[in-house]
Amino acid sequence: MASVWKTAGVGAAAGLAVPVAGLSGLAAAGLTLILVLAMVGVGPARLSQTSLWGLLTSELMLYLLISLAIFTLSFRFLARLQARCQALVAELNAQQGLSFDAGHLLGYPAPAFLVFDRQHRKLAVCSIVDETWRIHDFSWLLGWRMTWREVESMEMNGGSRQVNASGMSVPTFERTVRAKNFAIELQTADPQRPVLSFPMSRRAAEIWCARLNAIFNG
Repeated sequence: MASVWKTAGVGAAAGLAVPVAGLSGLAAAGLTLILVLAMVGVGPARLSQTSLWGLLTSELMLYLLISLAIFTLSFRFLARLQARCQALVAELNAQQGLSFDAGHLLGYPAPAFLVFDRQHRKLAVCSIVDETWRIHDFSWLLGWRMTWREVESMEMNGGSRQVNASGMSVPTFERTVRAKNFAIELQTADPQRPVLSFPMSRRAAEIWCARLNAIFNG
């Protein structure tokens, strides 16, 4: 049970670290730009700051430091997690005499991931939580596909329609379908876990579909 909770905790932290790092990085970049412009007398910040010292002790600087701290912590967490994953793959290769590619980890930054050895036609399901792995032949993976969820919404289309003879008009809406929650779904020969799903961005899912084709069929 402790291992389950630890896996869930690491997975939740890893899932949050990526968007948190991105948002805090964007915030830090934006605040830095505002401060630089204020220092040269451009932008709204210059109106409320009469000296460089006042600018450096302003709320903008406080927000910048907070954003930088959050970005640094998130980035360091992801970097350490990646280093641990690569170290686990290196240990696996050393012990088993195989050539798993630590540069391509399917599932990272999740605590469980897959690595592939094209030379020996092996794949390994690894867990960074308890530093274990299970090695399978390529035949264990029966297939894969990119999955997503479609969400419908009503959005204004930029047009309008007249509602009465006086000329009053209202905006018109149209039904829009958007795809979200992309993932790579694997079908395996394991009756206990016949489907493995790895959430990721659309671009990453497209790349992994092409990469899996190259690994298994190239």
